[in-house]
Amino acid sequence: MRHLVIGAAGHAQEVAWSLVEQARARGEDVEVLFFDDRLPPGDVACGLGPIVGGLDAVASHARGGDARLVMGIGMPRGKRVVAERLAGLGLEWTTVIHPRATVGPNTRIAPGSYVAAGAVLTVNVRIGRFVTINMHCQVAHDGQLDDLVTLHPDSHLAGSVTVGEGCELGTGAVVVPGVSIGAWAIVGAGGVVIDPLEGGRTYVGMPAAERRSRTQAENTPDGHSRLVTGHTR
Repeated sequence: MRHLVIGAAGHAQEVAWSLVEQARARGEDVEVLFFDDRLPPGDVACGLGPIVGGLDAVASHARGGDARLVMGIGMPRGKRVVAERLAGLGLEWTTVIHPRATVGPNTRIAPGSYVAAGAVLTVNVRIGRFVTINMHCQVAHDGQLDDLVTLHPDSHLAGSVTVGEGCELGTGAVVVPGVSIGAWAIVGAGGVVIDPLEGGRTYVGMPAAERRSRTQAENTPDGHSRLVTGHTR
């Protein structure tokens, strides 16, 4: 099976590695091609396959019935743009789950999503389309991640957490049981969410609170601003 990985930066190469390991565990052969508008043609650094062009070249490599798309973009808005741009091709999106991820019973993962090595999805979890669950993340029982959500490495969601469309949780973020996070919110690296969060805003700290503007931060006694995500392309 030919897999067309959209993106070729470091995150896309991690996804491709997981794809190859997934295929190997199933005893399947896989061919990997990368497509990136920002990088020149040539082999990617990890050696899993070549960059053969930008997104405009995808159609020419999608020979009938023998190719599937793979989302190699990690950021929510980037994923949305790519999915909309390639929708007209009518190709299926592959769900990539590394063999060393743990996926429990009655867990549903929609097409186009990615679950990295060391991630744990326990029981009764619902994962939407184009969700990115990075290395060593945890989604506990009855969790729900809507389309385009991104969990950066070591994010931990306790039971019955709902994360709205397009949200991004930074590295090491923690969400306590039963909390909901509104669509397109951002929780900074190391943030601890103990109360419901409204969508479309950025939250940092322990407990997570809405991030102040740079001007507001400069007016505090120490004048420091905080790192927000530490994100993956």
